[in-house]
Amino acid sequence: MEEQHINFQHSAPYYKINSYTAKTKRVWLVFHGYGQLSKFFGRKFEQLDKDENYFILPQGLHKYYLDGFYGRVGASWMTKEDRLTDIQNQYSYLDQVIANESIDFEQVEFIYFGFSQGVATMFRYAAHSQISFDQLIIWAGTVPPELDAVDFSFVSGSEKIKYFTGTNDPFYKEGMEEEQRAKVNNLFEKDPEVVWFEGKHEVIPDLLQTI
Repeated sequence: MEEQHINFQHSAPYYKINSYTAKTKRVWLVFHGYGQLSKFFGRKFEQLDKDENYFILPQGLHKYYLDGFYGRVGASWMTKEDRLTDIQNQYSYLDQVIANESIDFEQVEFIYFGFSQGVATMFRYAAHSQISFDQLIIWAGTVPPELDAVDFSFVSGSEKIKYFTGTNDPFYKEGMEEEQRAKVNNLFEKDPEVVWFEGKHEVIPDLLQTI
């Protein structure tokens, strides 16, 4: 059996919270976790100042029923099947999201935010786009293994890297904090600021105020 790839036009949504205006101080590019939809995940950010914060929420291109063949729907960024094609499709999609927004990144604080599975997608896209950023938030996720320091040679060194994880996260394994610290240090030559919180595999809206 021979596998053949083709190119075709594809339409996909993304979501926005608040308006991008002269009052905007921070622009967030937010990557949801496995099985989530951006229009619901975005609710966690709605309590932040509406004038100063503008949120762009792309969504994984794979949608599926979370339980059986009907009911609630979730999205995924990728699986192990044909992963390299999925990564390239992500780049094309995210490039168009950014192009559609016309953000002046020199005039705002730009924040990457990734939760769970979205962390790996966030890192890959940050390396691909090479857009200067001010903060990169790792929330209950892991750095993809294939990236190296050369992928982030464009950074200035002043960026803040933060790593949030819950004390009762069922996906956390012993030694994971040290492993992620080492990966971040390899990419940016600095340790992330680690924040432990009382909770499971979840984003705590009140903690977003500290970013």
